[in-house]
Amino acid sequence: MESIKITKDMFVVLTYELYDDKSELLEKIDNPVTHIHGEGKKLLPIIENSLEGKISGDEIEVQVKPEDGFGQYDPSLVISDNLENVPDEFRKVDETIAFVSKSGDTKDFKVTEINDKTIVLDGNHYLAGKSLLYKIKILDVREATQYDREQAQLEFLRSKA
Repeated sequence: MESIKITKDMFVVLTYELYDDKSELLEKIDNPVTHIHGEGKKLLPIIENSLEGKISGDEIEVQVKPEDGFGQYDPSLVISDNLENVPDEFRKVDETIAFVSKSGDTKDFKVTEINDKTIVLDGNHYLAGKSLLYKIKILDVREATQYDREQAQLEFLRSKA
């Protein structure tokens, strides 16, 4: 039986490990991730493109530069403010605070530092500015069903909420 190749609209199940440029393990995802190929909603474009034509059982490595991943680190997204300007429930290191711009766009900022008078917030993605290596194992490839598409859309909408 011929193996099914990953092409547009195929349902893909995979796991991955993520390493930085010093070969340090940053994430290990053993709980399978599902993805409908070609929708561009879940994976970085460079990752999705690297999956094209692969089959179940394949293992691939994908080098991701900052510009192809989570962008360059932007020091202008690090904000220091008076602690008294921040509600008590957000005064915790690693807390995420969503800010809304005048145009209605939201941007998450993470609390990175707190002292007696100030709080420091960082709006950069935690992987911004990093060169990364994804080690991906493809566990299954099959035709996506209508149910798969509906679930993927619900998951996408939840991630945007």
